[in-house]
Amino acid sequence: MTTLLFTIAISADYRGTNEIYSAQVIARNGMQLYHLAEALSISEALEKVVQEMRLEEKNSASFRQ
Repeated sequence: MTTLLFTIAISADYRGTNEIYSAQVIARNGMQLYHLAEALSISEALEKVVQEMRLEEKNSASFRQ
């Protein structure tokens, strides 16, 4: 049995007058697992990262078959 441990980190930066949220997935060992996703809201940034994770899982599952 394999257990994947990771953290989803969300940060915010200002670009001009806009607050931009960034989300990334980091493994327990500090390695970045998924690319930085940027959006105008926390939920949108989180959704982009989750979509990337789902796509990777789908591609990985189809590759193993």
